[in-house]
Amino acid sequence: MTLINSNQPDFLSVVERQMQLTEAQGQAIRGLVDGIRQMQMDVTEKVEEVQMMVQEVRDSVTLTDNECYQLQSLVRIKSNVLTKDRYKETEEKFKVVVGRYRRMIWSKLKERFEVAKYSHVRRIDFEDAVEFIKEFRPEDHI
Repeated sequence: MTLINSNQPDFLSVVERQMQLTEAQGQAIRGLVDGIRQMQMDVTEKVEEVQMMVQEVRDSVTLTDNECYQLQSLVRIKSNVLTKDRYKETEEKFKVVVGRYRRMIWSKLKERFEVAKYSHVRRIDFEDAVEFIKEFRPEDHI
């Protein structure tokens, strides 16, 4: 009596074939995981590039109309205060001195922020521009 039937496949060859299929599946999965890792790194790199570009755009955006109006108001107020504190003559002379202070403030503001027009001050510098005007003293710029 024979234990192995000639019509049945060899048990060892079936196991070996199954092992080969499992190894091939493992390699395919490993390749898939490596591909996903690379895609993840590429996406992360692209996201960082986009974030840097967005920040560059944000940093280069200039003042809004409202912010320009606020600076104009501050310069108007500051020039009037400076004139009242330092000049006590006729109304006609008062206007001349106010005008000189306004021109000086605008000139020094543009110089400080390196712009040709005050409206070209970057939005990220708006608070600094407000502080510059509030703290402006002509003596510091003569």
